[in-house]
Amino acid sequence: MRNVYIGIDLGTSGCRVIAIDEQPNIIASDQQALFIPPTIPPKSEQDPDYQWQVVLQTLTQVISQCRDYKVRSIAVDATSGSILLTDSLGQPLSPILMYNDARSIEQSNLIANIAPKESAAHGSSSGLAKLLYLQQHTVLSADTQLLHQADWINFKLGAPLGISDHNNALKTGYDPVEQCWPNWIDSLTDKSLLPKIVAPGTPIGTLSKSLCQQLKLSYTPKIMAGTTDSIAGLIATGANNIGDAVTSLGSTLVVKLISDKPLFIAEQGIYSHRLGDNWLVGGASNTGGAVLKHYFDNQRLNLLSQQINLDKTPVDYYPLLSVGERFPVNDPHLQPKLTPRPADDAEFLHGLLTGIAKIEQQAYQCLQDAGATPLTSLRTVGGGAVNNVWQTLRQKCIGVPFITPQHTDAAYGAALLAKGSFKS
Repeated sequence: MRNVYIGIDLGTSGCRVIAIDEQPNIIASDQQALFIPPTIPPKSEQDPDYQWQVVLQTLTQVISQCRDYKVRSIAVDATSGSILLTDSLGQPLSPILMYNDARSIEQSNLIANIAPKESAAHGSSSGLAKLLYLQQHTVLSADTQLLHQADWINFKLGAPLGISDHNNALKTGYDPVEQCWPNWIDSLTDKSLLPKIVAPGTPIGTLSKSLCQQLKLSYTPKIMAGTTDSIAGLIATGANNIGDAVTSLGSTLVVKLISDKPLFIAEQGIYSHRLGDNWLVGGASNTGGAVLKHYFDNQRLNLLSQQINLDKTPVDYYPLLSVGERFPVNDPHLQPKLTPRPADDAEFLHGLLTGIAKIEQQAYQCLQDAGATPLTSLRTVGGGAVNNVWQTLRQKCIGVPFITPQHTDAAYGAALLAKGSFKS
């Protein structure tokens, strides 16, 4: 029986699962949307049990397409900075506070007074700030455990509680240089709440017996430590040389550049993840596809994009859905700039797309100015990658070769981690 490897990508708005073979070709895939009740910013939370049900439904569909294969291993990627609390049995004690939940301003101020400036735990949207917020606003048990969004899915799959990867743990305060939870965290919280950290691609458990029975598997697949959604997307593209960069145009704009050294500049929203022997230097903006979808559905976006006059100067925007920005400007009070709005929706979209492209250009320039490896090529992942008009606007702003990757799905990158083809 031929082998297959499965990647699960749990994003903000849905779940996608991809199975690859040894080549590695995609042999099965499925996706389902997450239907989330709207919340008023700065609140952004989701139901962990509902997320798991959507993941399980999607995974079930993919495994049903793989009956001629043996599922060897599974890896999960999810959004960075999204956390929840459980008890020692894995029962949720809180909702999942999503990456863009920014209620933890008071707690981020505590962190700012204690954490080194290079820590990625700074900011009201960090995993550590959310932990402190939940500790103050949730009835907790004595055996409370912090889980990142990916950790929660791994646990439901069958992995032991309390294991995470060093990429998901970065914004919770993990030190990727020293590869440990730093001692300064002791003055903010009990480290016993925090998970054990391993490298992405490390075996961390096996699919539970009950799930093997439910999925009609006569064998037991391994569960491999995953990573964040943006890093999984980068892995999928094939970017692996110093100077290669990947922009994720999903709900948010995330830029990552492969560099020979790390950069940690919290006041500019710059942080670094380990990537084998190199580093991924980058940051995440609050702008992105979520702003576009607030105004237009996909069909309307595609239609209006074709109507854009690229020779016309667009309206100058800084597209945000709510107050506050993380990177390339780290300002929780930054106001969105979305006016004036032209009567022509194509002109309005032109301004939005150009505004996001300018933020992307500013982001890479910010990395260069901080001392990162010079940008030499750019790949794009996420829903925005298929918009050719947007691509043209971005190339005009950034001015380096754009490489079209064969694969862009974060779930494909997670599948490569499951296969062991990429050690992050």
